[in-house]
Amino acid sequence: MRQPAAFLFDLDGTLAETLPDIAASCNHVRSRHGLPPADLAAVRAFVGDGARALLARALHDALPGAGTRREAMLDDALAMYVDHHHAQCTVHARLFPGVLPFLERERAAGRRLGVVTNKPERFARPLLAHLGVADLLGAIVGGDTLPQRKPSPEPLRAALRELGIAAASAVMVGDGVQDLRAGKAAGLSTIGCLFGYGDIATLRAEGADAWWASFGVAAD
Repeated sequence: MRQPAAFLFDLDGTLAETLPDIAASCNHVRSRHGLPPADLAAVRAFVGDGARALLARALHDALPGAGTRREAMLDDALAMYVDHHHAQCTVHARLFPGVLPFLERERAAGRRLGVVTNKPERFARPLLAHLGVADLLGAIVGGDTLPQRKPSPEPLRAALRELGIAAASAVMVGDGVQDLRAGKAAGLSTIGCLFGYGDIATLRAEGADAWWASFGVAAD
């Protein structure tokens, strides 16, 4: 893969270990619905498609199958999650090893950097500031920034417009099939992260232009 002019990164499971905080807020909502705590492995399987989808999976046993009552319950659950996660989202979160020096090096070399995540922007921005990388980023697009979220290519296109970079000169880096599908649909090169929250076999089957075994470190 040739050197890109810009990198777009997923957040949860790509730039940062955020699962413990997601699990804490998820289990807060589960407890309010009479459900026992879900362990980290279970919560890992819930993430990737935004907070509402996470809660639909986390509350599967407590929700009606379909209809307006289900949607109303999800609305209430999301409000509960949002209220809890405002304080929780930075409690345990940390950058994966190698992230900060990679971002600093690439930014110093003149490359543009952005984050495109399905995490709501209201959490992504304070989290990235807490992690000390917000000032290195030229674009932050969250799961509620636009009507669409990954795997739609539109959030990536919005970030590229903000960065002033053409899709053919950029790469999408992420640990989920949503990232790889969005990158391909938008015309970016893709890097799949095998160290994150996505299932490795599923990622491999999806295909990417390159793979990282850990952040910034190539895998076969």
